[in-house]
Amino acid sequence: MSELPAWNEELSESSHRIKEICLSSEIICKEQEQGSDRLRQLHYELLNLAKDTGVSLENTLEADSGLFTQSSKLKWDDDFFLSNNPLIQARVKEKVFRNPDTLPHLSGLDYGIVGIAGLVASVLDFLVVKIPKDISYLGKYQQGGSNFTGWLRTLGVENGGKLNPFLKWCEEVCKVPYDQSINSNIAGFNPKIHRLLSLGHDPLFGLIFGTLDIFNGSMTAFDIDGNIKILKTFDVSSTDKVFAPLIWLGHIVSDMCTKMGVPIPGWAFLQLMQFGSFGSSNLTIADISRWMYLNGYDFRHFATMSIPVAVIEIIVRGYHYLSSLDNAEELQYLLHTSVSSKELYQIKSNLKLHKMLFLAHAIAASGNAMKVFTYSGNPLAINLSQWMLFLKESVKITQAITKDKIPEIIVRNRNKIHREWE
Repeated sequence: MSELPAWNEELSESSHRIKEICLSSEIICKEQEQGSDRLRQLHYELLNLAKDTGVSLENTLEADSGLFTQSSKLKWDDDFFLSNNPLIQARVKEKVFRNPDTLPHLSGLDYGIVGIAGLVASVLDFLVVKIPKDISYLGKYQQGGSNFTGWLRTLGVENGGKLNPFLKWCEEVCKVPYDQSINSNIAGFNPKIHRLLSLGHDPLFGLIFGTLDIFNGSMTAFDIDGNIKILKTFDVSSTDKVFAPLIWLGHIVSDMCTKMGVPIPGWAFLQLMQFGSFGSSNLTIADISRWMYLNGYDFRHFATMSIPVAVIEIIVRGYHYLSSLDNAEELQYLLHTSVSSKELYQIKSNLKLHKMLFLAHAIAASGNAMKVFTYSGNPLAINLSQWMLFLKESVKITQAITKDKIPEIIVRNRNKIHREWE
């Protein structure tokens, strides 16, 4: 019974506290109602002011159904402020939906490496590549050929111009039906350009056409008018058909070291370009391509033309790889991040690499254009390998500019929010 007074006392204190809380709640509700009335009044004043000034607020919520509840308690909505403030709305949308930088920025050192690589390639083009061999261009311009290409022409050849024993063996063993040097059924077909016109002698596409010719016992070739001819020659044995790719390879290797060599991959298809009017003789592109082949523009000179290209690739790719190793903080970050972030980082890294390659090859291609000019427009001075790589990097840059950027936008905005919270 002694515990009953203590219990009554505790119950009385709790009741008193409850009354105080209820009183405070009533005071807060009154203050909230007053604030709600004030906000409602400001809302109506804003609507009237907008109506007088001609500003459209069609998306504004009605005071009794949107901004306030039926109990007249405030319902806070940030959208009211954002959607009815044109300046804030435009700035927010511009920041949220703004496309990220298409290509990564390059530092001063990056540009320096690009410039060095491009200039070194241009110097090599002038001093090493030159033109395939000594020539009197247009009968009045004496131009020196490439010593490196001249050295390549000595490979596989003994004194007297004969093939070494191994290549001679390849020539005798790897007989193919498309290796005719004269055929009256093909216009312009002669011993000097038969490898250019015969598709089986192409170092790349010849694997397809040469293999088919071996199986069919035929020769697939262009004439000088751009017409393709498929002529029956002789059938080969069943054993040769089984080993057709190897026979094609052995034959093409032996032909590479001959005086005329083999054409640049795909060069024969220029016979389809029967248009153009160049020089006093009104030569077509097909005519010029044959003239270039006759003057040494073959697979061996193509290897020489690839030297400046290889130098650019080695310098730029090597620098890009070493610079990524130096960025230890970024590598540490990639170990503790999401797969999507890693992929985007890799994409950005590749874009930086190809941007540098594009700029370096652009410098080298410009240098080659200057070289052609200094050689009085001689087409033999064109570095085909350099222009091919420049075109390849141009395609990659175009793809990067036109690709979908939504993933980059999402990650950028998320990172921006994280930085602001920090």
